[in-house]
Amino acid sequence: MKNPLDKTSLLLRFAPEVGGVFSLSELSSLFDITNQQTLWIAVRQFEAAGLLSRYCRGIYVAREFDSQILSAKVRTDSYISFGSALAYRRLIGTESPRLVTCVTPARAAEYSGDVNLSYARISKDLFFGYETLQNGVKMADAEKAVLDTLYFYQHKKTFYFNIFQDIDFTTLSRKKLDAYLKQYKNPKFQTFARNTIDGKV
Repeated sequence: MKNPLDKTSLLLRFAPEVGGVFSLSELSSLFDITNQQTLWIAVRQFEAAGLLSRYCRGIYVAREFDSQILSAKVRTDSYISFGSALAYRRLIGTESPRLVTCVTPARAAEYSGDVNLSYARISKDLFFGYETLQNGVKMADAEKAVLDTLYFYQHKKTFYFNIFQDIDFTTLSRKKLDAYLKQYKNPKFQTFARNTIDGKV
């Protein structure tokens, strides 16, 4: 390809389909470039033109992008939880659009940029209680977002909101909570979670 920027209209048309977030493999397919060096040259030209910017290794974003999709592509082995999921489920006020909080059964990690991404490590046994949204992003359901928050609070994670006062527990499914809590092997946490949700703490 003599001039990669000839593909600009293609990039702009495709960006909404991927939430403005591209992996290198997606760019390779979109530009029909298989040679790694040629692909790097093309990507650098789009960066210089201000059409793409590197977020982290292997991930690039357009001028406008979906932060939820970014979190899912940076770490495919994750789901959104804590304040980001609580806000999405309308259990707390709005969360900062510049922060997406997630859990993963792999290593914890933090990423900084126009949007900050935070991944807390959770055991594989507790990696459940999420659904896949229409945009392909995995999001904790209301009950699991609450339990993740309470669980990590007990493990000294800090939150910008007050877990005892700012979360609306009234719409939660007690049946689902009880089923989820059976997966936690710590009786002290089970008691703490039930007491917090019932307003006894």
